[in-house]
Amino acid sequence: MNRRSFLATMACGATLAVVGCKPKAPYSLVPISGVATYNGNPLPTGFTVQLEPTDGSRPSMGKIQEGGKFEMIHTASQKGAKPGTNVVHVYWNDPPEVNPVPDEYKKLMEKYKFGGTENMTVEVSKKDANFKIDFVD
Repeated sequence: MNRRSFLATMACGATLAVVGCKPKAPYSLVPISGVATYNGNPLPTGFTVQLEPTDGSRPSMGKIQEGGKFEMIHTASQKGAKPGTNVVHVYWNDPPEVNPVPDEYKKLMEKYKFGGTENMTVEVSKKDANFKIDFVD
């Protein structure tokens, strides 16, 4: 096999490995979408909410859209969250040096970010298109 054929074969194999791989959760997921609020007002775009199962399983994330809406994503090819008790975290999508967290949301971040001062849990049990996550001071 000449060098060109070898490189073409390797490139094809690498492409198939990346495109063909669709990691799946080894457990059932529940489709979840809804609205996240802070003190009764929809969270703005720029935030992401995360549901982290208390058993240490892979978390699911929902990027906040207009009106505080989100849809939980578990992997690139799977939507939903693991059923059971989940700890809720919130984080700002942009590096604070580039686009800082707005002042009115700094208290939210202190409380509910990873390693924040409070833990909030939610129960995921069934498909829910009106799932509510209400952060409060």
